[in-house]
Amino acid sequence: MRTFIAALTLAGLVAGFVASPTQAQDAYPSKQVNLIVPFSPGGGNDLTARAIAPALQRALGQPVVVVNKAGAAGAIASQSVAIAPPDGYNILVSNTQAILLPATDKLFDRKPAFSKDDFQYVAMLSADPLLLWVQQDAPWKTFKDLAADAKAKDGAIVYSSGGLYGATHVPIEMFLKAASIKMRHLPTGGGGPALTAVLGGNAQVVASFPAVAAPHAKAGKIRALATYGTARHPSYPDVPTFKEIGYDIVSEVWIGFLIPKATPEATVKVLREAIKKAAAEPDYKEAMAKTGSGTRYMDQPQFTEYVKKDAAVLEAVVAGMQRVEK
Repeated sequence: MRTFIAALTLAGLVAGFVASPTQAQDAYPSKQVNLIVPFSPGGGNDLTARAIAPALQRALGQPVVVVNKAGAAGAIASQSVAIAPPDGYNILVSNTQAILLPATDKLFDRKPAFSKDDFQYVAMLSADPLLLWVQQDAPWKTFKDLAADAKAKDGAIVYSSGGLYGATHVPIEMFLKAASIKMRHLPTGGGGPALTAVLGGNAQVVASFPAVAAPHAKAGKIRALATYGTARHPSYPDVPTFKEIGYDIVSEVWIGFLIPKATPEATVKVLREAIKKAAAEPDYKEAMAKTGSGTRYMDQPQFTEYVKKDAAVLEAVVAGMQRVEK
């Protein structure tokens, strides 16, 4: 009997030693982590993801790869992460699209591809106001010049955006409504292509992140007529806010990390700590500064509350918009 018990005990110990390496191997993270950008390369989300990826890779100790998955104004990538296994290996680098797309589905009485409640809002990385840009040689020297010409031409002026009802579409519709003017919309596959449309002459106006527009502004190819911020942008002190011009318009676009709602608490904890560490790295901050955009880190509790308040404003704006098919 003693021999039998001893054998069982030994077998249990051996089993324990065999199981331990497997359990350690499965501990998060044990393989490549993907940063899913729902737009084409060159936009604000893409630049932010690429700036933080090296620092996050060091913090996690695993490869971190940026994956661009453009389409349907960000809905394809957003839905793919919402329904992905909740294991922390696919992180959505999202912005206000997470709020705007479901709100748009509601406007059109469509079944939503995903809901803002399908995600955990793990960390905010930045929050920047958009600026309104035109080509350097455009005839409008001020926003009022643009508004007056738009009224006279009644829809002939074209503005581009990263996609219907997206983070760079809704803000323009806000000022069109406030100024009682019309323009023609050219939706594209992201913030980068939207700006390219203006640079190439296919559109005349675009709302874009400072980070995306900075290289072209420095090269003298575009200039800003107004900022959506509550104050003038430090990099563009001569550009007035919409409030200064006489319109009660403010639009701040955040960029952050979202993961599936059901992701286990233990995984979320590791991820939060890694992102916090990465966001504090000088290399990441320097990379963001070079893009013309600053950093604004928020951990999960604060970011979740921020998104909740932002959703209340944006959902009301979209609900008041007309259905625009193109």
